[in-house]
Amino acid sequence: MLKKFTTKELVFSSLAGALMFVLSFAFGSMLNIALGNPAASGLASTFIQAIIMTLAIGIVRKFGVITLMWVIYGILAIPTNMLGSLPAILKMGLALGIGIIFDFVVFLGNYKKWSLFLGFVVMYIFLVPATLYIYYALGLPNADVLLKSAPYLFVIFLVESFIGIFVGLYIHKKIKNKRFVRQFAY
Repeated sequence: MLKKFTTKELVFSSLAGALMFVLSFAFGSMLNIALGNPAASGLASTFIQAIIMTLAIGIVRKFGVITLMWVIYGILAIPTNMLGSLPAILKMGLALGIGIIFDFVVFLGNYKKWSLFLGFVVMYIFLVPATLYIYYALGLPNADVLLKSAPYLFVIFLVESFIGIFVGLYIHKKIKNKRFVRQFAY
């Protein structure tokens, strides 16, 4: 049964989405500058997103937490290169799709640890082809390079996500009994 969000849970989810964006953007930009490759920002982002998404699901176990986080992320990503060089409406659609897919898989898995891993696998199964299709349909530059590197990116992002989930679970284990966390917990 789907439960309604409390105000505290909505605020927590929104702040978690904003934090996910700020950290992804900051560390992604640093990698981008250091390596001179715009795709490098995805390497930092994936790890950070996995940690924060794992913490959010561990704290507020409700359908829609991740979707709300990704909507906030998508809004903040519009004027940046985060989520690729897509028009605003496509960035929002991509962010919304990521959130709904992940939320749905984790919800069906009853918020068990294994469902986090499966959520990332399913999310990337849909995300990578959808992104490639959008790049080709819009005629964006380097779509062919992205297509050639897609299998490698898929594996790299999954490995990073899995490591991020383990880190998120470890952090959650350490902070779950703290007063700040308990006030949001399911």
